[in-house]
Amino acid sequence: MKRVILATILGLSASTALADVNQVTKYCLDSNGYDRSAPIEERMKFDFSKASACQLDYLADKRANELAELRDFLKHNPRYRVPGQSLNKCWGKPREMPFEKSSISVGPNGMHAAVWYKDKLPAGCYENAPWDNRDLK
Repeated sequence: MKRVILATILGLSASTALADVNQVTKYCLDSNGYDRSAPIEERMKFDFSKASACQLDYLADKRANELAELRDFLKHNPRYRVPGQSLNKCWGKPREMPFEKSSISVGPNGMHAAVWYKDKLPAGCYENAPWDNRDLK
């Protein structure tokens, strides 16, 4: 088990994307009494479970903060919850139809369709809206 934890810690330290996790790992190891200058036989006798719990607490807090940020973003930008609607700036706004009424009638000479269009249409929604609506008041 110790080898698995050590291999995991060493694997994480090789990644540049997890630089802050590396610093937390070093802090957790040092705060639990890990001696880096000791021979390898003594270092492998170290109980890594406390340092692992310390690091996992940090990662859980970091993930909770990321999820809180994502929830806040989705609360103010619900169009990102629906696939294909992220670019739809008119999301959630009522649609305005261009006609007042329409009719279809069937007679002896076939079908007849008619549409009565509106004289004026209101302007569409604000197309240049920001991608994040949290800035709007």
